[in-house]
Amino acid sequence: MFSPSNVTLNDILEKLSCPLLLLWGDLDPWVGPSKAEKIKEMYPNSSLVHLQAGHCPHDEVPDLVNEALLNWAVPLSSPISSKAI
Repeated sequence: MFSPSNVTLNDILEKLSCPLLLLWGDLDPWVGPSKAEKIKEMYPNSSLVHLQAGHCPHDEVPDLVNEALLNWAVPLSSPISSKAI
């Protein structure tokens, strides 16, 4: 049975095989930016964007979050070739 107490962040990251975007509110009073740096070190296939926001950047600075998402995701998508159409 799944229980948060028996699963670590490292367990989750070891199973991940896709790019990971970390949008981090540097003003988060609970999980500071050093945690983001640690995750970045643990999972090299990640991109880290520091935002001047707290725990919920998507609520606090949605325009910056959307911009960061687009800047990260667009290069990941490959154009559809004309042969596939």
